[in-house]
Amino acid sequence: MIVTKAFIQYLVHFHGDRDYFECHEILEDHWKQQDARNRDSIWIAFIQLAVSLYHYRRKNLIGGIRMMEKALQRFIHKKDQLLLLKIDVDDLISKINIVLDKMKTNQDYEPIQIKIDDQQLLDICKEECKKLGVTWAGKEDLSNDPIIHRHILRDRSTVENERFLSSVIKKMERNEGKFINN
Repeated sequence: MIVTKAFIQYLVHFHGDRDYFECHEILEDHWKQQDARNRDSIWIAFIQLAVSLYHYRRKNLIGGIRMMEKALQRFIHKKDQLLLLKIDVDDLISKINIVLDKMKTNQDYEPIQIKIDDQQLLDICKEECKKLGVTWAGKEDLSNDPIIHRHILRDRSTVENERFLSSVIKKMERNEGKFINN
């Protein structure tokens, strides 16, 4: 397993602007292109980590806990892949357990850092943060509604159009190419 551009972008958003929704989008696209049939992919664990923190920050503790527990189990079973991605396994698992305890006791959200065990990778991530105009591991702006409430505020028209087109195609396939409006 090699560190991919998508994973670097994930790390940049995770530690830079803390746009966990974007983290999810980046790795979900990567997973679908590279490893979509693998439901036990390491990429899913990172997606779940970002989704969990997104929920936690928005005070959706039930969703946050559920996702974090799933991420934790995947990370535990994928320790070898975390090492290949230059991630400090023990540090990540420890931090996830701390966050889980905080969520379960209804404590305030705080961001976490994914400890990178490779100076070159860390330097690349920090440089990418500079290009985005954000600081690596800087103080988070908890009043940044476009990031904190992104799933509510985003434009869904493209997704809705794709779903509609997909449903039309499925209807046509079921009806052997004959368009039947029902």
